[in-house]
Amino acid sequence: MRVTQGMLSSQILSDIQNNYQQLSTLQNESATGHKINAPSDDPIGVQQVIQLTNETSFDSQYEQNATNAQAQLNFVSSTMTEAQNLLSNARDLALQGANSTETPSDMQAIAAEVGQLYNQMVTIGNTQYNGQYIFNGQDTDTPPYPPQAANLTPDQATGDLDPSTKVTNSGKVYVSLGNGVTLPVSASGSDFFQAAPSDSSSSGASSGSSQNAFSLLSQLYTALNNGDTTQVGNLVSGIDSVLDNMNQQQANVGSLINRAEMMQTRMSNLSDSVTKQLSNVQDADMATVLTQLNSAMAVQEASLEVGAQALPQTLVNFLK
Repeated sequence: MRVTQGMLSSQILSDIQNNYQQLSTLQNESATGHKINAPSDDPIGVQQVIQLTNETSFDSQYEQNATNAQAQLNFVSSTMTEAQNLLSNARDLALQGANSTETPSDMQAIAAEVGQLYNQMVTIGNTQYNGQYIFNGQDTDTPPYPPQAANLTPDQATGDLDPSTKVTNSGKVYVSLGNGVTLPVSASGSDFFQAAPSDSSSSGASSGSSQNAFSLLSQLYTALNNGDTTQVGNLVSGIDSVLDNMNQQQANVGSLINRAEMMQTRMSNLSDSVTKQLSNVQDADMATVLTQLNSAMAVQEASLEVGAQALPQTLVNFLK
């Protein structure tokens, strides 16, 4: 078969074009670090990259949700501890006030302290986290207790201003921590500030009153001002009942914190595993790519050199 000048020219130009395409592909891989830069590079691999990228995004979001849940639940737990410490102080004052040797002025001084604890308990009940009330269930935009009661003595906080009569929202605010896994991060003041159900009959509170921290502090304030040491002593068991319930509620929050920590660890491990899979599918072997790139550049230079010699006075001379 006779090889014409035209056939020779076409073959040389085709080889040069193929070399340029290979060189371009290797340059893209070296620049991006990825062996898949277009769907045509690996159609099946592209589908895997999309799937793994989406999975990584979900796992990262779940991990962040778990971190946020821990932060919120830790805040709720610390607030509960604050309330328990306050009520424990009230219990100590009740024991002091139950002492028959206290003078009327001493009893009134103790009552004034209890009044301040009452105000602070209302403030704790209206605690917010990121602008949302933590003791009102799903109704996070509404204060669960009358804010004005934090500035009133217990005997002044009556009617709509009486926090002991308020029933807070009991709905749960959930955070998604995985596919089908949710965790409640809210609390209900009615559940937390009440007396333990099994001990409600021994609270020492007057008949018909709500068995919670607010009512007990109010009754303690009144009994101290009246010098009624017997009633002051009777209220101690009611305070103990509320403290028991608070401890149980805080223990429940502690278990939720542990679950959030476990899910955070799990999502982190899953994210690392999927990231490795994505790297195996998508990332280029840079050592191999650079070696091939240098080889392709050498081949291209050789092709231009050969073409320039075989086809003088052509575009190959210019390219060379």
